[in-house]
Amino acid sequence: MADYRPDTCAYCQADTWCEIRTSGKPQCRACKVERFFARVLYPPLGYRLLAWQRKVLRDIYGSVYLETGRRKFRSAYISVGKKNGKSFLIGGLPIYHLLMEDECNPEAYGAAAAKDQASLVFKAAAQLVAANTHLQSRLKVLPSTKRILRRDGGGFYAVLSADGDVQDGIEPSLAIRDEVHRWKTQRAETLHDVITKGQISREEPLDIGITTAGAEYDSPMWWREYQHAKKVLDGSVQSDSFYAAIWEADTKRMESDPEYWKSRAARVAANPSHEDLGGFLKDFAIATELDKAISEPSERSKYLRYHLNVPIQAQEDPIVDMPQWQLCGGGVDLRMWPEYDVDLLIRKWELLEKPCWAGVDASWTTDLTSIVFTFAPWEEQDSWTFLPFFFMAQDRVPALERICRVPFSAWIKQKFIDATPGNAIDLRAVLKRIRWGREMFGLQEVPYDRLNFRTEALNLIDDGIAATEVQQSFLHLSYATKFLLSAYGDQKIRHGNNPVFNWMASCLQLQYDHKDNCQPSKPERMKSSKRIDGIQAAVTALSRALVAPSNNASVYETRGILTL
Repeated sequence: MADYRPDTCAYCQADTWCEIRTSGKPQCRACKVERFFARVLYPPLGYRLLAWQRKVLRDIYGSVYLETGRRKFRSAYISVGKKNGKSFLIGGLPIYHLLMEDECNPEAYGAAAAKDQASLVFKAAAQLVAANTHLQSRLKVLPSTKRILRRDGGGFYAVLSADGDVQDGIEPSLAIRDEVHRWKTQRAETLHDVITKGQISREEPLDIGITTAGAEYDSPMWWREYQHAKKVLDGSVQSDSFYAAIWEADTKRMESDPEYWKSRAARVAANPSHEDLGGFLKDFAIATELDKAISEPSERSKYLRYHLNVPIQAQEDPIVDMPQWQLCGGGVDLRMWPEYDVDLLIRKWELLEKPCWAGVDASWTTDLTSIVFTFAPWEEQDSWTFLPFFFMAQDRVPALERICRVPFSAWIKQKFIDATPGNAIDLRAVLKRIRWGREMFGLQEVPYDRLNFRTEALNLIDDGIAATEVQQSFLHLSYATKFLLSAYGDQKIRHGNNPVFNWMASCLQLQYDHKDNCQPSKPERMKSSKRIDGIQAAVTALSRALVAPSNNASVYETRGILTL
């Protein structure tokens, strides 16, 4: 750090490490980067440095160790809504890095999940150079190869993408990873590893991820970084080398206030370039997108992600409106219970001896096995009631947690999931729960998907329990699927907000035939982080319960006397 020494900055009066400019004035690293953007980069294009951009630049480059003057932050996560001017912020970073940072033979890279996205960062950088004759005298832009070279041969900027050739051996002094929520594939993970491992040899490396919000269960890399950034910001994780800046609508307020997501306050919180904050982004432009989201529910997830910068639970437009679904708790919120007490819930809902159908969706290892006891309305209760149970193989829990990115271990500890010993689900535990259901309720029938459960169904029949195979087809499931979606919207179901059942509802997607019939679409087991086994079991149960004749016979005629 021969060019810097402890001094008082002539521009911000901070006592920190400064360089002595040709004018003789001391200048700290924060003022150096701010003045470069505000006085050199942006004016030729008529841009001005906004408050949030100034903050990010000053924070990252101006936070130094007082003992050495070295930059503290080696990595950063920055998240803002769409159209807030991030392209020219990150487009200017490689130019600043090539010309102004004290780095020997700097290598700057703009990286993205796909070539077209990576090209956008390069395009912004190239425009900044093309508009400035001083920069053109020091840098050479090569559009054909998407590279920017220092004319003295002392460094370069290049583009990388996960769908292109990834070369080991690069030594990035600066890496800009754009739209991290799109980094979904194994090749994207590999590109990230190549970048970060290549930075080890650099004295002051900087890895910046900049993005809008993504889908919670879609990009493992983005979700990890987002969660880490949130913990750093709330103070639950301490990190001297990781910088986080997130502008998003208040997610907790969105849960408690169903109208908040439509408010101007939510738009301002997620868009630091909003006109209310002195920026260029007009509120009416965002409000126009809000109108689309209100009139077309399928557009809501896009609005939440792009304009409120709020993570969603599925990349596809969600089938189930989760706030509406969560209103169907039936006076119970199991998410607040320290431990799942099924006997207490049965008493609270008065389910003893009530007629029900136990839908089963079975698996061995990669999915969960689900039983959903499904109760038709009765005289005092006009809603359908779902009482789900879930089973996993204990040895598969760590792997499935990595794939699905949900807290299976915590749910097991809270007794929402039964983890059976070994590497495969012990279906004897499932049979035991069904037999328990026969003793507790008026079990009418066990509708099941024959895959992985036909042998067990025969055992139930031998025990005198009616078990009926339900073909997993449009013909057999469409009516039940549509009924479930209509019933939750009318708050004619209750599920207690079982967290596992809720998660599966958030994962639901549909498949259709050419006659507008629909049924749940099973996710690809080895690729997808989603699971819908509980919803599938509920639909399978409904397919039989909805067509069952009214049965007013006493439960004692089908089950015998219950002893408590």
